[in-house]
Amino acid sequence: MRDGDVPEQHDAAGPTVLHGVDVVSIARIADLLSEFGDSVRGRAFTDAERAYCEARADPPQHYAARWAAKEAFTKTLADPSPGVPTAAVEVKRRDDGPHLSLAPVAQAALDATLAERDCSFESADIAVSLSHDQSAGYAVGSVTVVATASRHD
Repeated sequence: MRDGDVPEQHDAAGPTVLHGVDVVSIARIADLLSEFGDSVRGRAFTDAERAYCEARADPPQHYAARWAAKEAFTKTLADPSPGVPTAAVEVKRRDDGPHLSLAPVAQAALDATLAERDCSFESADIAVSLSHDQSAGYAVGSVTVVATASRHD
């Protein structure tokens, strides 16, 4: 192949992978929670998330990890905009780890992103990973969406 040649396209496309990661200062979230209290809790977190975080020994680190996952989700979108409120993405704890639950506005944004890549939400798997290190002062959220292209036969 010479410079400028376009590689041959193949019909068999691999999966579409969208990934976002975010790092949040636990102290920053603790300051927001201290300064704005229930106001920020109510705007940014669901009732279930608040109950989970408040039941932990160090709520700010758990809020920070969830905030990071929400931000990581928006980074998977084709048009990450303020149109997806933070509380529209919920981190749910299950026995096998954290999962995302999307409110209709977040679902619509992901649907649009996947449609641009000829994929549908029904073909998508969403993985979320959370981590926090109080001694380092940071929380990390990572979201990966893997979807397969729609078939046009």
